[in-house]
Amino acid sequence: MSTRVIALSLLAFVLGFIILMASVTFFVRDPLPIVGANQTLLLHSVEITPQIRTAVAIDGGYRVDVTVEHAQTQDPHALLRPTGGAEIMLDTGTDSAGAWSGSGQMTRPGRWELVLTVGSTREVIPFIVRE
Repeated sequence: MSTRVIALSLLAFVLGFIILMASVTFFVRDPLPIVGANQTLLLHSVEITPQIRTAVAIDGGYRVDVTVEHAQTQDPHALLRPTGGAEIMLDTGTDSAGAWSGSGQMTRPGRWELVLTVGSTREVIPFIVRE
């Protein structure tokens, strides 16, 4: 009798552990994109239509170049900031195709946000900068 109780308890424990591990995906949010030094991250707007495509390129010294490709009818405003912090200053301009671009110096690795504003629509796109 006691071996059956031990076996059933062990079976319940193993099945409970399997069910717990399988259910983790229901509790974890969508993962954030990660970018490091000497890499480029491509981001797309979801709430702003037509869609805005953004490239965030970081060099070895964590100098960042942001390029925002948008429709001709849109006049986007973009800023880059660490999550919960103040925005970093970007030297801005437009290229020959009309895409907005800015470059600046990132202050630290960690969680960052690209904030795109077109008219009254504002979208915050979070990402992670690794060391």
